[in-house]
Amino acid sequence: MINDSVLDLIGNTPVVRLCALSKEFGIDALIKLESFNPGGSHKVRVAKAMIEDAEARGILTRGSGQTIIEPSGGNTGIGLALVGCQLGYKLILVIPDNYSQEKQELLRLHGAEVVLSDSRRGNNSHGEMAMEIQLMHPEYVMLNQQRNPANPEVHRRTTAREILADFGEQRIDVFVGGIGTGGHITGISETLKARWPEMKAYGVEPEQCDLLNDRHAPHDIQGLSVGIVPAVLNLGILDGMIKVAKADCIEMAKTTLRRESISLGISSAANLVAISKIAGDLDRGSTVLTLSYDTIDSYLSYFR
Repeated sequence: MINDSVLDLIGNTPVVRLCALSKEFGIDALIKLESFNPGGSHKVRVAKAMIEDAEARGILTRGSGQTIIEPSGGNTGIGLALVGCQLGYKLILVIPDNYSQEKQELLRLHGAEVVLSDSRRGNNSHGEMAMEIQLMHPEYVMLNQQRNPANPEVHRRTTAREILADFGEQRIDVFVGGIGTGGHITGISETLKARWPEMKAYGVEPEQCDLLNDRHAPHDIQGLSVGIVPAVLNLGILDGMIKVAKADCIEMAKTTLRRESISLGISSAANLVAISKIAGDLDRGSTVLTLSYDTIDSYLSYFR
């Protein structure tokens, strides 16, 4: 098949069994490799959905050269840069200054203008700065993934349906997902629980944070716990939160690359750390699904 655009390749990502992890804990652990998407993450789904939604509402006009501004820790930014390039938009990304140098450079290579916020102001420093810039430039369009209903909706409409098609009659007992904007865990969990009401959905957060009690703290696991309870997050869909430590995530990323030959970013590895923490409480043979958001490539500085 010949595709007209890289955008046609978004979605339909594979699910792979984590054989070593499954054997270690006596469960059936599986991972959906969203890193196979163009741009290398699940966030390209969200970027495309938000832009198309804004176009449908007359906020953006394709090919107009309008400027989109978005606070993004990286993957949404890459998705927006990729989609925006194809659809004729300019892009300004505001990201914390403690995010990986690899991602900052990658965003610039994609053609985005990168503005760095002061991470000492908290985990939502980039969100605050983006709003300040938009106040000075009201012509800029902020899609605001933390509040945009198109974020969880694209996961209901695509990611979750792909999972249902892949699993068929096989039941999923547990879904584990990190919480940044809350979009994918909301959209996927709502849809999967409609099929399997007994399924448990667990969120993953840094050990310093306590999302369910609205307590936030500085941390350096990129992509998790953005310093607020996101508006698109359905708290009612969660059966609990699992805390992880950065050091364990780094070790899990290295272990998974060596044992499974699967490349994971830090927040993706956090999901596997979380699974290892709850595995002892699960029935033997339980089916546990999680997502890989991106690969280790953008986090190599963590391993030096």
